[in-house]
Amino acid sequence: MKYFKIIVLCFIIASVFSLIGVFVLQSTGLIGKADSDFKNLPYGIAIGINLCIFLGSFTILLNLQEHVKDNLLYKALSFFLLPGMFVLFVLFAMWDKPWPGVLFCIPYLIVLFIFFVRSKKHDTRNYKN
Repeated sequence: MKYFKIIVLCFIIASVFSLIGVFVLQSTGLIGKADSDFKNLPYGIAIGINLCIFLGSFTILLNLQEHVKDNLLYKALSFFLLPGMFVLFVLFAMWDKPWPGVLFCIPYLIVLFIFFVRSKKHDTRNYKN
């Protein structure tokens, strides 16, 4: 249950930061300047990208197996491999304007890294006790 909470909290926190970033960029006129029906499309794109990274983060559940949880490399790969590959895919797909990709992907990876370090410290404390 702990790892599933990590996945869900990463999605929620990163989505909030991405939506705040979209709001700031739209209010300054950097994105979403067109007067059309698609003015709020960046909000949907932000949620969609975070949802795809969220689905890629289900590999975190591999930490339920002892041999993955005990090995630092396997643990790091289970946290970052698929989300990192998706971020690279998004950044290469948006090579002409990489800022939306950075805005939508980086908050998720930062929150995921924080939870990775936190879970590593928690596992170390349990091991010493």
